[in-house]
Amino acid sequence: MAGSHRLFTLETWKNWAKSGKAEVIQTIKQLLKEDSDNPGLSQPSVCKDLSRGLYEILSAVLRGNLTREHVRPLLAEMLNWHPDLASQLVETATLLDLEASTIDRLSRNREQLMMLLKSLDIDKMMKERLEIETLGDYGIVKNKKNFHTKQIKVKTKLFYKQQKFNLLREETEGYAKLVTELNQEITERVTPQSIIQVIRSLIGGFNLDPNRVLDLILESLEARPSQHQFYTGLLNQYPCESATISELLGFKLNNYASNGKDTKGIYTTIALLIQANILQLSDIYSWLTPEDSSMIECHLKEESEAKEIVRKLNVISTKDKDKDKEKEQERQEEEGLKEDFKNQEVYLSNQKIQLCIALIEVGAWEHFVEISSRFPDYYLMSFPPVSQALCQLVHATIEPIYREVCNLPSRLKASRVKPLDNPLAPQPARKFSDLCSTVFPMLLVLGPHLYHDPGLMCKVLRVARVALKETPVGEDGERSNFYFEFLSVLDEVLLPSLSMLDSNPCLAEEIWETLKIYPYQHRYRLYGRWKNESFTQHPMLMRRRAWLLKKAKFIMMRITKETIKPVSRGIGKLTHNNPGPIFHYILIQVQLYDNLIGPVVDSFKYLTSLSYDMLGYCIVEILSENKDRTAHEEMIISPWLQSLSSFCGTVFKKYVTDLGGILQFVANQLKSEKSIDLLILREIVQKMGGTDTLEDLTAEQLSAMCGGELLRREAGQYQQERNTKRSSLRLKEALLENDLAIPLLLLMAQQRSSIVYNQTESPHLKLVGKLYDQCQDTMVQFGSYLFQVVTIEELSDRLPSIGSLLSDYHINADVAFFLARPLFINMLNSRYDELRRQDRGEKKLTIEQKKDRYIQACNEVFEPIVSSIQPHFSIKVWEDMDPSFFLTFWTLTMSDLEVPHHMYEKEIKKIDANVSPSTNKRKKETDRLLALKEKLQEEEKRQKEHVDRVYARLQQEKDGWFMLRGARSPKNDTVTAFLQLCLFPRCTFTALDAIYCAKFVKMLHNLKTPNFSTLICYDRMYCDINLYVPLPALVTCLESGDYIQIRNAILILQGILQRFPVISNLAAVIEKRIEKVKNEERNRRNDLYVLANSYSGRLKGAKPNLMPETDFHIVPKRPQAAKVVNGASEKSSSTATNDMKSSGEVVEQNEKIVKMETSETTNGELEGKEDREAKEIKKESASKVSKEKKEASEKRKSEDRELKKEEKEKKDKDKKEEREEKPKKRSKESKKSKYDDEDYADPERDDRALVGGGAERERESSVTSNASSASNKMEPPESSRGSKRRKTEHNSKSRKEEGSRREHKHKERSKSKEPEGETQTKESKKEKKERKRDRSQDEAVDSDLKRKKDDRIKSNGRSEDDHKHRHQTHRADSEEYHDRYSSDIRGKDYREYEYERDYEKHPPSRHKRKN
Repeated sequence: MAGSHRLFTLETWKNWAKSGKAEVIQTIKQLLKEDSDNPGLSQPSVCKDLSRGLYEILSAVLRGNLTREHVRPLLAEMLNWHPDLASQLVETATLLDLEASTIDRLSRNREQLMMLLKSLDIDKMMKERLEIETLGDYGIVKNKKNFHTKQIKVKTKLFYKQQKFNLLREETEGYAKLVTELNQEITERVTPQSIIQVIRSLIGGFNLDPNRVLDLILESLEARPSQHQFYTGLLNQYPCESATISELLGFKLNNYASNGKDTKGIYTTIALLIQANILQLSDIYSWLTPEDSSMIECHLKEESEAKEIVRKLNVISTKDKDKDKEKEQERQEEEGLKEDFKNQEVYLSNQKIQLCIALIEVGAWEHFVEISSRFPDYYLMSFPPVSQALCQLVHATIEPIYREVCNLPSRLKASRVKPLDNPLAPQPARKFSDLCSTVFPMLLVLGPHLYHDPGLMCKVLRVARVALKETPVGEDGERSNFYFEFLSVLDEVLLPSLSMLDSNPCLAEEIWETLKIYPYQHRYRLYGRWKNESFTQHPMLMRRRAWLLKKAKFIMMRITKETIKPVSRGIGKLTHNNPGPIFHYILIQVQLYDNLIGPVVDSFKYLTSLSYDMLGYCIVEILSENKDRTAHEEMIISPWLQSLSSFCGTVFKKYVTDLGGILQFVANQLKSEKSIDLLILREIVQKMGGTDTLEDLTAEQLSAMCGGELLRREAGQYQQERNTKRSSLRLKEALLENDLAIPLLLLMAQQRSSIVYNQTESPHLKLVGKLYDQCQDTMVQFGSYLFQVVTIEELSDRLPSIGSLLSDYHINADVAFFLARPLFINMLNSRYDELRRQDRGEKKLTIEQKKDRYIQACNEVFEPIVSSIQPHFSIKVWEDMDPSFFLTFWTLTMSDLEVPHHMYEKEIKKIDANVSPSTNKRKKETDRLLALKEKLQEEEKRQKEHVDRVYARLQQEKDGWFMLRGARSPKNDTVTAFLQLCLFPRCTFTALDAIYCAKFVKMLHNLKTPNFSTLICYDRMYCDINLYVPLPALVTCLESGDYIQIRNAILILQGILQRFPVISNLAAVIEKRIEKVKNEERNRRNDLYVLANSYSGRLKGAKPNLMPETDFHIVPKRPQAAKVVNGASEKSSSTATNDMKSSGEVVEQNEKIVKMETSETTNGELEGKEDREAKEIKKESASKVSKEKKEASEKRKSEDRELKKEEKEKKDKDKKEEREEKPKKRSKESKKSKYDDEDYADPERDDRALVGGGAERERESSVTSNASSASNKMEPPESSRGSKRRKTEHNSKSRKEEGSRREHKHKERSKSKEPEGETQTKESKKEKKERKRDRSQDEAVDSDLKRKKDDRIKSNGRSEDDHKHRHQTHRADSEEYHDRYSSDIRGKDYREYEYERDYEKHPPSRHKRKN
């Protein structure tokens, strides 16, 4: 007992005789005086200080500071001061004896201490307190062994032997009176105080056993638990200990259990006593069975069994399955899931479980939690009676507030739950804050076992829904405590409980109605824990998940288009309460087999709203996994991502699902510079918004996109608006609610610029190019969708200014103006309408006045925009062009430059064809179509007026667009700036923008814009583009082995297939390279193989329209001379009529050629002299046409006479003609074989001849004449090689194909056999004369045209080469237009016939050849 505080010091012992003894006496007396009324020295502070003083006195003797003679008189005197002082002295001596026995330096004075105590005559007390060895060593006890035996007998009798009362002395009348008093009716007069006095009297009067009296009180409480307040108050006043009560109750429990009696009452009694704090839980708990360790061991065993079931589920067995045994096992599993998780016998024999039930029933919540903490979480709740009892307690607690906020209509009688009649039980909740303090802790203890009471789940959800809606949000967005506490209840209780139910869609919808109040961020976190954690924490949920996956596999093996209805019902039943595991398995199958997308999406029609929301989370979860998004050495996007993207678009369109999560995921990926997931957004916008990418549009759709909004909606898209109206609205709401519309656009614009340089996913050029194209297409598609569905007000509030886009967000001009263009157009239209309304005579404004108002509106709107964009570009830029031109170029669209009249006409004709006679069934559809027709006509009219206004504005502004810069080649610099800043960025943006750029350049030319040269612009463009079109470059790309070059070459070949190749041997070269690509890329790069195979099939289909090289270099006569040929090649009156039509077409064609020649001069240089020359040419050609008609009729008459004469000489000439034809045929074949040997026999030489840079003939034929040669109009370039051979072959071939008359004559000549060497017939001489005459006429016409052209050249001051090039180009364009116009009228099937007819009208002998 050494300590820092001492009552006495060493000086006290040294001066014992003088002052030490007096000091000790004074101190001890003072300590006894402080608590003189306490006979037992039980006050802790006094006892502690007194023991300290006695310890220091005896310790001084033990340490040798005092002798026993000095201390003995004092101690003897002190024993008389207080009766309990002797006991304190012996206790202190016992402690010192223990210290002395263990410390050597104190053991030598141990005898002094014992002799001192022995001399004080307190031997009896020493025998009780000191150790037996000490008593024997110092003679206090004579025989230690006998003393020890006697001590054991005394303790056994004292503590373990039950006293036997003399029952004969007890009178039964006393017990009868006691029972009567305890079980009488409890009134206000009967109180525990009065009854306790009666009990005391009965015990004293009839000599009753107090323990038996206590037992009778407990039995009365057991029989009348409703009067527990009276009995507990009585027991509080009855003198009994908790241990005594626990012994009585424990004996009863064991007796009842062995005899099979009902023990519910006794458990209730125990619970009430524990709740009243009469009985300690620890005292009675030791009497209960089984042991805690055995219960925990059972729990671990059940958990391991559940894990084993899950493990076996993923094991694939190769053994043959016994189907009967397997079905029996499945049936047993289903029955086991339907039954209670615990066997009833287990919890009936478990006394601790029964006590827990009783504690919950009486409302002893804190004591139940104390017991529950001894076991694993939710273990006690796994016993159904325990969880059901707790559900009833929650019912009683939540009932008042539920009736207040969720009361049923008066006509419906609701069953009310009575509150507990126990003031110590949890108080009923009357406010929302009470739920957090009382109800929610109970629910959290229940966990997933709340499924035993679905009605209670509905109550909790409805009350929470009202609370969440009524709880206000703080100014800084803070939520109340209830908001977050209920999240825990959803996570740990409600959602896991839903998984234990069997197909309860009503409860799932009830949960969704409450859960949808939370944002998707909170919901998705709940879904993640529900799907991934809850099913691994509870053995019953593990079993449930294994059973669900078996069912899901069974269903997915049988899903087809024909089995959608039964499969959809099966999927619905499984996902009503457990959507997570089912969707995860289904999505895995969809990623592997894309053909399941359609049937799977159709089978989701019976899902609940909660299931649809969970589906969205499962998709985001799979996308968030760290899976490879590229395949085949990072060259293509993985098929699983493509399948999942297509599935997303389809399922989100068809079903109402929250899109916030998937859209935010795409935005987060873009922030991380991962653009590959834009494929998801592309599919969603395409399928939900009905907006296709512009790259997939046909030529007609592109034309329709140039029209108004109505035309674009009707003819510019594949999908009808009515099919996507609802889904498009849902997508718009999701974008605006989550504030992702503009951020997604800006992120895509920034990512597009960084893909090429900052792409870190893969260095492969193929993937980088695909990602760039995907980002570009998705951005345009998404922007187009937004501009259709979002109002201008919503867009202007969210979109940054044009200056901020260019500088702060670092977005290129093409994207910035793409985003801001709708705002500019709206501002312009609004201002224009305001100016029109300011005039009182608005309806009487003329067209010119409207144009003036429009120009004024443009000036007012665009001036501040021009000033805002000017600082964001270099000063040198504005030296070449005016900022107003830059803004004009980027703000205009195709709808401003052109009206697609043909598309309006086509749509109107389509409507007229669908309009049927008015019937009752189709009257509504007919009215709709007629209204649509009127709207289209009105829209066409409005757009025509708008285009006129735009042209008027451009006509006024054109003079200030380009500035003259002196001797610095101003036009070249101007064109360069125009190409760099305007044309190239926009023409590569979309296909529609490319058409716009072409129309804009043409508009600049037509407007005769000063200081802008169209020729220089085209020259700068096509000089660069020309490098990629010739055959050598294409062949080089195809043979390079590089993916990008091969792909681009095939794409170019597909685009120009209608114009190139035209020559059969060029097609053979290309086909050879394509076949090589197909063979090399098969099973290697399948996309290239598919692309090459597609082009190969189209090329083979175009082979019949190809021509030999000899025919390609022969150009038909000029249109002026063609009139004579047409007239000379006809045989009948019908063909003469056709000839007149064709002659008229030639005159019109000549007129178009002259007009094009006069219009395609430099801007502002059109002269009247050329108009006069055009009229002269027109008159001359008309006169020649009439002359040719007369000659043709005369020629047909003479030919008829000659045919009759030839028939007479037929027999004589057959033999001769046969002998003449044989040597000629042999000579032709030898020449042809020689030519084939030279040009085609060696493939390598053939390729070099076609590909090599020195082959001028092939290069010019494939580049210069390719586009125009398809119509057989344009003259070929000169060729120095093989010209004579081609002339001879062409003449011989042309004579064979002259027409039906010539063929007939040739057959008759071949039959006749005349001697060789005969002179030519009269007919052959006549043919020579005709050819000579035609040639002279052609030369006269050519010389006339050449003379007039030379005059124009002199007058204009241009070089002859320039005019020659321009003239050939204009002729080719006009003839191409003529061919297209003719083919459109006659149809595609007429082209082959037209080709043959041209040879009849234009015999080869009359074609002009140019060497």
